[in-house]
Amino acid sequence: MPRRSRIILVCTVAVFLAIGAGYAAMRWLATSFPDETTNVGAYASTLNQWSGSGLVSHFPVSVPPQALKVRFAAHPGFLQGGAYIQVRMQLPASDIRVIEDQLKKSATHVYAGGGFYDHYNKDQKNNWPTTTFRTSDNPKITFEFPTHYTLYVLSAKDRSGGAWNHGETSGAAVSTTTGEVVFWADSW
Repeated sequence: MPRRSRIILVCTVAVFLAIGAGYAAMRWLATSFPDETTNVGAYASTLNQWSGSGLVSHFPVSVPPQALKVRFAAHPGFLQGGAYIQVRMQLPASDIRVIEDQLKKSATHVYAGGGFYDHYNKDQKNNWPTTTFRTSDNPKITFEFPTHYTLYVLSAKDRSGGAWNHGETSGAAVSTTTGEVVFWADSW
């Protein structure tokens, strides 16, 4: 076989091997990263996985039977990616009042609507980050809660020495307008 044919053959085999390796790597990556969970049926087991963090003590142990329009979103985090758990539900007005009264007693910061970046960026020395509206029905408003929600921050901790590059936050958002409560915990 002439030298040029051998070079072409070797190059062709190398290209096919590289493509195959790239495809295998892409398949491995696609199956190795954890996905967001939105299945409400996974709420109790996911909440149990967070129980040692101290961030979900304000969450209901299970979804109350009277809850309507329940939405759930959770992600376990991966490498530098943050973890979160959020459950949203509509409850009777009397239940919402009880929850809100408890939140008012234990909240460290209170905000009207908005989201993580809004609250933190207004005053980086005094404001605490909250969360994003992961359980929103509208994908266009997943970053901010509408103004009819009151966000009660129960805890926030900066683990990066003042820049909030790594931290955690937990709390709940209540809308008396829609009769909803959104419990959240984030760790990044």
